[in-house]
Amino acid sequence: MLRPSLRLSHGQHLVPDSRMSRSILVIPALPFHIMLRSHESHLFSTAMRTMFIFFGMLFTLSNAEFQVSLLKESDGVVTGRFADSLLLSLPPCALATQSVTLEYNNTDTNESKTLVNIFKVLPCRFRRDIISTIENNGQFTTSRNLGYQVTNLTTGSTYRLQYVVGAEKSNILEVSTRQVKDPNQIDSGLPARSGAMVVITVILSVSMFILLVALIVTVAHSLGGD
Repeated sequence: MLRPSLRLSHGQHLVPDSRMSRSILVIPALPFHIMLRSHESHLFSTAMRTMFIFFGMLFTLSNAEFQVSLLKESDGVVTGRFADSLLLSLPPCALATQSVTLEYNNTDTNESKTLVNIFKVLPCRFRRDIISTIENNGQFTTSRNLGYQVTNLTTGSTYRLQYVVGAEKSNILEVSTRQVKDPNQIDSGLPARSGAMVVITVILSVSMFILLVALIVTVAHSLGGD
């Protein structure tokens, strides 16, 4: 009887089985040092991907010469997001006296706008001069320069904004305006009365009529007695 030929790879061999007239194919286990190398290779590739992501984010931030952010409560405002406007922080005073241009686009409609020379960067001041105090009729008025308000925006839309001061640019700030209901669509009329309200109104009306009749009868009876 012919036996099928079996091709053995490197490291494999046949072991005769005394209980049966057959041979058992033995495949050696993968050496431990090879498994360890495979695990180390996976860890190395994961670490490299993490480093690439980190340096990619770092490179994006390094392209911005200065940072811009949305004003928040710690800056002295209730909120920096409104239905049709946003409050942005100011460029650093190191760029003092330079004109500021604001570029932004609506990511929902892909509409872009550029506001040229909207203001000039304020000069740096000492700490005691950050808040200017003016005496007026015995009252003290304090004022601070907090930020710039971008107006005429669309409600519930996402915008990408960036300052341009001379040859320097800020980071790109992505923020959304608040979603509110159009006041023209609010029904200011009285709502329809329910059945219970109608019943209560009828009962009160009848009660007032009975009280009024009783008052008239009482007054007429008192006048007739006199």
